[in-house]
Amino acid sequence: MHLYEKLSALGPLSKATFAKLMTLGSTVQLSKHDFWSRPGDAVKHFGIVQSGLVRHYYVDAKGRESVKAFRGPGEFSAPYAELIQKHPSRTFIQALMPTELLVFEVAKFDALAEDSLELQTLARRFVELHFVNKEQREYEFLQLSAEERYRHFCDERPEYLSHIPQHQVASYIGITPVALSRIRARATKKQR
Repeated sequence: MHLYEKLSALGPLSKATFAKLMTLGSTVQLSKHDFWSRPGDAVKHFGIVQSGLVRHYYVDAKGRESVKAFRGPGEFSAPYAELIQKHPSRTFIQALMPTELLVFEVAKFDALAEDSLELQTLARRFVELHFVNKEQREYEFLQLSAEERYRHFCDERPEYLSHIPQHQVASYIGITPVALSRIRARATKKQR
């Protein structure tokens, strides 16, 4: 789906406003494993994934990774909390395959949105969508078993499965790679 259709599905967006918005965007190409954000970076931009796939993750003091999110085409990508709080990034954002981002400087977007109810609505809808996704993730961790979380992830993101290493899937659903291997083995037995 074209970006205009994806954005206008979130709220009314005229082609004229979309065209103004596109004048602010610049394209960033990432190769597989390239970083778009690292801890300590200033957060002054947000991106919309045009193609490809990125993961958002943290690394603790012992070097263990915790996958926070995966973002694909049409989805917003930025260290979101840090963006709002105007703090340096604490999030790694890394391409899992060749990826193209449409990147906007927050200050320029805000200046354009100041006189545009359409862009204010679009920004609010992105925030609402982000909140709903966070609530869903919280629900899954509190109410679903690891196996149910894995099945839900596979059902929701089947196009990502061939691009995401299993240890990252395990981290995302909050289990060890060994536990994920057991879940996958049980699923394979059930399919026979």
